[in-house]
Amino acid sequence: MTLIRTFRLYWTRYLFPFPMERDPDFRKSMDALTRRGLRVAGTLGVIGIVAYMLAHLLFGRQFVWSFSEVDSTVHVVLWNKVLITVLSIAALALARIRPRVRPGRMLMSLILVVASLSIILEDVASGDFTFTAGWLTLLMLLTVGTVPFQPWQTGLTCLLIATLYGLYAEASAATITAHSAGVPESRLVYLGLVTFLCTSMSASLYVSRYEQYRAFRTVDRLKANLSARSEALQRAVTRSKQMQDKLVQQEKLASLGQLTAGIAHEIKNPLNFVNNFAHLSLELVNELDEDLSSNPDRPVREALSEVGDVLADLRTNTHKIAEHGQRADGIVKSMLAHSRTTPGDRRAVSLHKLLDEYVNLAYHGMRAQHRDFNVEIQREYDQSIGEIDLVPEEMGRVILNLLDNAFDAVRLVSREENGFNPIVTVTTKASENGAVIMISDNGRGIPEELRERIFEPFFTTKPSGEGTGLGLSLAYEIVTAGHGGSMDVRTSTSGTTFTVELPEDAEQSEDADEEIDT
Repeated sequence: MTLIRTFRLYWTRYLFPFPMERDPDFRKSMDALTRRGLRVAGTLGVIGIVAYMLAHLLFGRQFVWSFSEVDSTVHVVLWNKVLITVLSIAALALARIRPRVRPGRMLMSLILVVASLSIILEDVASGDFTFTAGWLTLLMLLTVGTVPFQPWQTGLTCLLIATLYGLYAEASAATITAHSAGVPESRLVYLGLVTFLCTSMSASLYVSRYEQYRAFRTVDRLKANLSARSEALQRAVTRSKQMQDKLVQQEKLASLGQLTAGIAHEIKNPLNFVNNFAHLSLELVNELDEDLSSNPDRPVREALSEVGDVLADLRTNTHKIAEHGQRADGIVKSMLAHSRTTPGDRRAVSLHKLLDEYVNLAYHGMRAQHRDFNVEIQREYDQSIGEIDLVPEEMGRVILNLLDNAFDAVRLVSREENGFNPIVTVTTKASENGAVIMISDNGRGIPEELRERIFEPFFTTKPSGEGTGLGLSLAYEIVTAGHGGSMDVRTSTSGTTFTVELPEDAEQSEDADEEIDT
């Protein structure tokens, strides 16, 4: 069975590969090879005949039209050379009209047989077969190197050429010169071997062309699949980025929601002052109106004195109303800035004032979520630190996130341990390039296996629904990429400290980064 399968494979793949050309795309590739092969064959035919004629002209040979006039020393037959030239030109013309593989094979077979027959007839007429086998070998090799024949077609064409040679050589044995006697039999064996060699080469070349075609088809399919997957991946990346942007905004809005109670508490105080001073001003105006109405005949000097005192009190109350109104307006603006998607402008800000504002907001926000929460907040400020160039609403997000984590850490411990005194410390220190902010808690710290991942996006240790895992990653990006600073964490079983180092001047930090890059 194995031998039969091997023979069948050899038969259908290497000798009669008919099924391969049933593929229309493969036939198209063979048509292109046919056109190229016809151009090569036609060009070689014309060049060969011209070179042959010029060589004989240089040797002074005469040209005749009939084989009967041939003299092996002085004559060359012309009609077969003209016929080969016409067929070569026909091959060039046919190549320009884009023929298919079958007409190309037929024309090429005709050219080879006619050329072989003309060579054999001329050598028979002259009685000299010395170079005949060599010329026929070149013609056989043309069946392999030009138009893509199937292996059996190559073998059949070469066998026909060898048969013509044998028939005419035997028929003209009487005219062979003495030194050429016995040559046709040995040359027939030689041409038989050339036929086998050309058939094998044609089979190998034909199969390799088919395999190359299949490889190109596979590559095209892979390219198409890769292009489709690349487009799908690009769409997925775009959707992922859009989702990430939405999650970042949701994280910002979530932190804003946590601070709602704190903001309400902070804005309540200036509003109370505004209401109280407005009420006092109204009472002063009513009292003045009653005094002036009850005694309209009093001296003008006395009335002006009372009016001046009331105006002074009203001026003071108005200043207080404006001051606390501006304070409430600042809290509202800060809340709006915290909720917007794009960062604000960088400007010089008092670091301690910013810390106090967001410490109060974070504390009251946590109290609103957990009414039993209580913590001791220690402030250790370095008074030598002045204004820092930063984006206040962005840095506020960093402070809020770090404080929220610190409050969560001490809240969990105080809930599990009776008598635990929760402490969160906010410390500032001056550095060579700016200022350092440290936010510490006395919780249980961060486990070692989680320490390296706390700044990764979407990583959180909170229960599902209580955190997105974007807080610390956003804070790290704001500090490092947004402000040119650095952010670090130190933790142990006695607590955790987040350290944020900010440059005093953002432009100096950017210039330093450029110098490092260069």
